[in-house]
Amino acid sequence: MNIKHIDKMECNEFFIDRITQISSSNGVVHLQVTSLCPEEGYIDIEVNARELLNDIPSLHYFAKAAIKEEDKYNKEKYKKFKKEL
Repeated sequence: MNIKHIDKMECNEFFIDRITQISSSNGVVHLQVTSLCPEEGYIDIEVNARELLNDIPSLHYFAKAAIKEEDKYNKEKYKKFKKEL
């Protein structure tokens, strides 16, 4: 198992593909995630539990909006494809 710890000096932007583990301790939620780059291995993220809880309504809203947009895009893509057949 390859676990990567991102230091402040490194690039702190990446795409979270999957959350593989979640745990908590002393006011912190620990996430172990994978990105789209398998060579990065697992990435550990620690989040203030209270702030994460406060952000859940916004996370839910934006996740639902992103899924709706993706579904609309896919529907249009397949409509266009069907016309080309």
